Amino acid sequence: MSLPVYEAIGFQKILEKGGHSKPWIVLVEMKGGLKPYVVKLYKTNDIEARNKMTAEVIGNILAGEFGLKAPEAAIINFSPQFRMQLNVECENVLSQVDERPKFGSEFIEGSYLYSTQTDRKTTTELLNPELLYAFDYFICNRDRNLTKPNLLVKQDVAYLIDHEMGLEISEETLTNFIQGEWDSRYQNHLFYNFLKKSHGDKSNLFDEFLFYLYEYNFHRLKPYFTQLEELGFTTHKELILKHWDTIQKNSAIFATILSNSIQ
Repeated sequence: MSLPVYEAIGFQKILEKGGHSKPWIVLVEMKGGLKPYVVKLYKTNDIEARNKMTAEVIGNILAGEFGLKAPEAAIINFSPQFRMQLNVECENVLSQVDERPKFGSEFIEGSYLYSTQTDRKTTTELLNPELLYAFDYFICNRDRNLTKPNLLVKQDVAYLIDHEMGLEISEETLTNFIQGEWDSRYQNHLFYNFLKKSHGDKSNLFDEFLFYLYEYNFHRLKPYFTQLEELGFTTHKELILKHWDTIQKNSAIFATILSNSIQ
């Protein structure tokens, strides 16, 4: 299993509010017809410095595997034929970004950004905040915060987007975990204060995440790593999988770190 690969055949618009990379919405051709996809445009040095392509792909796939929702993802090619349609402004943008195939995710028509003013009842109807907090801590994604929720809402469903800053993993990250140290930077997480204000016993708040963790076979991710490597991306998969394997084998430490962080 790996991500589908689609050809961009039509440019729609630039998402001006889509972060510093200003993603594009393009039309791709698939069996069911044309569908709009949001495509990230990263500079080569950003990809190499932060492993952004890998973080987007693996974050998106794991979200679905851990009971969360994310837009359908794909690898998008910008062919010479597609680029010939573009105006000078768009072509100038492409001349400054990485030339390799790009990460894209289905454009969720009619969605809006989650508001931090959303009441507790509505929030828990959209998703499990405990699960998302644990998930982001697990994939080392500190980029989902009060300023940037990176969460789209459509009707009664919340979709996780923008995992590009995830996988911030090093040997030090692993050492701190084994020592039971909480990374205090996660006090800025979107749902940290939400969970901090929860009443009652918090020791079992992360049971759903632990269930997914127990059951998941991380070898299932290897085809995605292989796909990225065949496209020319460095994935650092050995370190990432080592980190997650250690957490999986020491899940009690992980649960304690999380529970203690919101007491």
